[in-house]
Amino acid sequence: MYAIAERNRAIKALLTRQFGKGTVKVRSSRGTAYGWLNVDINYRPKNRAHREEIEATIWKLLNAAGLGKQIDTYGYDDPGSDYGFGRKIHFNFGSVLEKEFWEMERSNDPQPVS
Repeated sequence: MYAIAERNRAIKALLTRQFGKGTVKVRSSRGTAYGWLNVDINYRPKNRAHREEIEATIWKLLNAAGLGKQIDTYGYDDPGSDYGFGRKIHFNFGSVLEKEFWEMERSNDPQPVS
């Protein structure tokens, strides 16, 4: 079993091989969100189906490397659960572009993102 920092470095190395150097950031949350893992990938999917395809590929890579089991779960494996069941990980794609988009939306004088 990996320590959290080692696990995060291993995930970053794995995803960097897939998406390229300088495109992946892996962070663990602290405080009340302890245990959650945020993965920022500077790659913009074409649409929702493409995003789901990329996430499926990431899960295949994580599981093949034995890292999928290192990510904690939340909820109950019970259909009546109020908040469901899943893994404590969130993938953020194209965060730089999304940030620029929302900054443009909030500004009084919107300018196109180049």
